[in-house]
Amino acid sequence: MRPLLQTYFVTIVTADRKRLLQSQRSAGLLRELLFHYRDQHRYHLHPFVIMPDHLHLLITPAADQSLERCVQCIKGGFSHSMRAMTGYRGEIWQRSFHEHRIRDAADFRRHCEYIAANPPTHDYEFLEMDGPALDPMPLAFPSSISLSS
Repeated sequence: MRPLLQTYFVTIVTADRKRLLQSQRSAGLLRELLFHYRDQHRYHLHPFVIMPDHLHLLITPAADQSLERCVQCIKGGFSHSMRAMTGYRGEIWQRSFHEHRIRDAADFRRHCEYIAANPPTHDYEFLEMDGPALDPMPLAFPSSISLSS
């Protein structure tokens, strides 16, 4: 029997809410890293938005990956790459992250809408919102994801 996959809405915040992701260079680095781990089949990446001091994403970890491991790869991989690229030595991320397990199609859509509305809500420059092989705001819950509790 194939394991049931769960989708999560995740928020990852920079240390002390520093605007470390505001440049196209750092936002682009994070975007490339998200796609890199997606291409390694660690997770399915749904819409996401990179803000100057945080990241929101909808993510479905692969059957052999925990959500915690996926976030660890994203945070650790970005920290390593940013330090190598810029020489920055300070803390990059808050230690924890916020997650919400997506319960059903309506919940998935609500979080897609939240991601789409996030830049205007915070009056930040819109940097990135994407979802591989998806419109920026998919209206259907992915059929490969479990809707069980």
